[in-house]
Amino acid sequence: MVKVYFAPFARSLRALWTLEELGAPYEAVRVQFPPRMAQPDYMGINPLGQIPTMVDGDVTIYESVGICEYVAEKFGPSDLQVKAGEAGRADYLQWLWYGEATLMPPVGAMVRNALGPEDGRNPSALAEARESVLARLVLVEQALAGKDFLAAGRFTLADISVAYVLNLGTLLQLAPDYSPAIAAYFDRMKARPAFQAAVSKG
Repeated sequence: MVKVYFAPFARSLRALWTLEELGAPYEAVRVQFPPRMAQPDYMGINPLGQIPTMVDGDVTIYESVGICEYVAEKFGPSDLQVKAGEAGRADYLQWLWYGEATLMPPVGAMVRNALGPEDGRNPSALAEARESVLARLVLVEQALAGKDFLAAGRFTLADISVAYVLNLGTLLQLAPDYSPAIAAYFDRMKARPAFQAAVSKG
């Protein structure tokens, strides 16, 4: 059985959400955060001490988007992926990776400067990161114009990738600054039973 090591608000939400959307069997194992200090034995599972980790027999994956793709293929076929040659494939790839490669770096800076050790916090860096996230969400809003989802006219892993970041933004008090369109999109994502089931794990 697929096993996912997770912590609340961590990228593991993407993996759990995908599994819930698929109705797939899995085991969720909560890891104390930060694992390097709170649960050092976890380093034997993920040498970087990061969350998530997915273990499926001899297969171990640390990257959250990679986990989503892996389990979607394992338990598919499903509409969560947009395959090569299918309409909307380019949009799918764009937004699948935008959530991690473009949105998460400034969000990570917000986490460090808002929630990290006090002696390492930088208010100016926090403000700059906040503005960067909001600026990058403008492109998401433009992509959603007249649409409910980011790719192929349906809910896909691209939505899971981006909506995870919006959910983390609630912890960072960023959500009040979401535009009406982004807030409405996030409301649609939160209303999904699979999202609620995944969040309830932690």
